[in-house]
Amino acid sequence: MRWDVLIPIFLALIATFAIGLVLHRHMKVKNANFQEDYFIGGRSLGPFVLTFTILASAASAGTFIGSPGVAYSSGFSWILILLTQVGMGVYILGILGKKFAIVARKINAVTLTDFFKERYQSKTVVLGSSIGIIIFISAYMVAQFVGGARILESITGLPYKTGLIIFGLAVVLYTVYGGFRAVAITDAIQGVIMILGGVLLWIFFLVKTEGFSGLIGQIAAEHPELVELPGPSGTTPLMLFSYFMLFGIAAIGLPHASVRGMTFKNTESMHKSIIYSGFIMALFSIFFATLGPFVRVLYPEISTPDMALPTLILDIMPGWVAGLVLSAPLAAIMSTVNSMLLVTSSSVVKDIYLNYINPRASERKIAKLSYFSTLIIGVGVVLFALTPPDYLQFLVIYAIGGLEATFFAPIVFGLYWKRANRWGAIVSMYSGLISYIILGEFFPNPFGMQTIVTATAFSIFMMIVFSYLTPRPSHQIINNFWGSQKSNASNLKHHSIG
Repeated sequence: MRWDVLIPIFLALIATFAIGLVLHRHMKVKNANFQEDYFIGGRSLGPFVLTFTILASAASAGTFIGSPGVAYSSGFSWILILLTQVGMGVYILGILGKKFAIVARKINAVTLTDFFKERYQSKTVVLGSSIGIIIFISAYMVAQFVGGARILESITGLPYKTGLIIFGLAVVLYTVYGGFRAVAITDAIQGVIMILGGVLLWIFFLVKTEGFSGLIGQIAAEHPELVELPGPSGTTPLMLFSYFMLFGIAAIGLPHASVRGMTFKNTESMHKSIIYSGFIMALFSIFFATLGPFVRVLYPEISTPDMALPTLILDIMPGWVAGLVLSAPLAAIMSTVNSMLLVTSSSVVKDIYLNYINPRASERKIAKLSYFSTLIIGVGVVLFALTPPDYLQFLVIYAIGGLEATFFAPIVFGLYWKRANRWGAIVSMYSGLISYIILGEFFPNPFGMQTIVTATAFSIFMMIVFSYLTPRPSHQIINNFWGSQKSNASNLKHHSIG
C-alpha cells in the first residue's frame, strides 16, 4: 500500500466532496429552480469554468489512461489521431454557440431532449434520444470507472474489483449530492490539476531519462513500427479523417458536451471560452499520450497497456508528487462520469418521468427522484465495470461514435434548417443508432474509415430525404426557434437570461 501516493489523492477527493457539499447548500439557500440549477448550473458559467467543464467532460479516462495505453502498443501514429480532438471545444461552442443558448432559454430547455421535444414535437424522438443516451453513455461510464479502478489498483495493490467499488461509489455519491454546479466548478479545479500534473510528469521524465534523442533512437531501433505511418493503429488519410469526425466536429453530438452550450451566462463568456479551449485541449492531448511509446522502451513487459502511464508515474516520481500527478487522470475521470451521470439521470427524470408519467410533480418530488435515479444509474454502471475490456480507449471510441451517430444530425439540422421535421429526426436518429451498431458488429471500418463516418453520413442523408418527403414543421415551431431572436441575442450579449 503506497500511503505516500494515496494521501494526496485522498486530500483531493475530500476537497471535491467539500465543494459539492457547499454548492449543494448554496442551491438550497438560493431556492432556485431545482432542475435548472441541478442539471445546468443556473445558466451562469463564466469563460474559465465553461472551458474546463466542456473539455474535462470530454478529456477522460480515454485521454489520460487509454490513450497512453494505445500509444504504448501503436506508437506515435496514435498521437496524430488524438490531436484531432484539439478543436472539440471550438466546434461545440462555435457551431452550437449563441443560437443554442438563445433557443434553450426561450423554450426553457435544461436537457438535450428538452430541445428535441420542442423542436420535433415527437414522443418517438424523445424515446430515441433516451435509448441512445442510456446505451452509449452507460458504455462510456463503464470505461471511466475502469480507468479509475486501474489507477487505484496500481497504487494500492488492491484487487481491481475492490478499487472499482471504492472509486465508483465515491464519484457517484459526490455527483448525487452536488449536481451540475458542483460538477462545473470542480471541473475547473480538476482541469488545473490535469495541466499541472502533465507539466510535473514531463519535468520528472526528462530529468530521469536522457531526454528525447536517446529514447527515440532506441524506439526506432527496437520498435520501428512505432515511429512509422500508418503504423499499428492504421493511420491512413481516410482513417485520420474518420477520427477528425469522431473526436472533432461530430463531438457536437455528445449530449454531455453539447448541453454545455446551454450553460454560459453571456456571449463574452462563450467567445473567451472558444479561444481558451483549443489551447487547453492541445495540452490535454499531448501531455500524457505522447509518453506511451517511451514507456514501451522503458517497461517492455507491461501486460495490460492501460497500466503504462501509472507504471511510469509511480516509478520516476516521489510518492507525494506521484499522488498529485495521478490525481489528474482521476480528476478527468470524475469530471466525465459526473457529467454523464447527470445527463443520464436527467433523461430519466426530465425526459421520461416528467414528460409522460407525472408532468405535475412537485419540485420536492423531482429533487428526490433526481438524487435517487443518479444513484441507481451510477451503481448499475459500476456493476457492469466489474468485467473490464482489454483496451479501455476502444470502448470510449465505441461509445463516442454511437452518441454522435445518433444525435449529430438532429441537433445541427434542428438548429439551422427550418425544413427539418419530426419524420426526418425520427428516421435520422434511429438509422444512425442502428446502422452504427450493425456496421460496428458486422462491417467494421467500411471504405477504410471508422464506422462513425458511414453511420453519421447515413443519418444526415435520411434527415434530408425524409424532411423533404413529409410536411413542413408548424408555424409555431418555426416561430419558437427563429422568431424574435434579435432581442434575445441582445440580452444574451450582456447578461444571463432566465
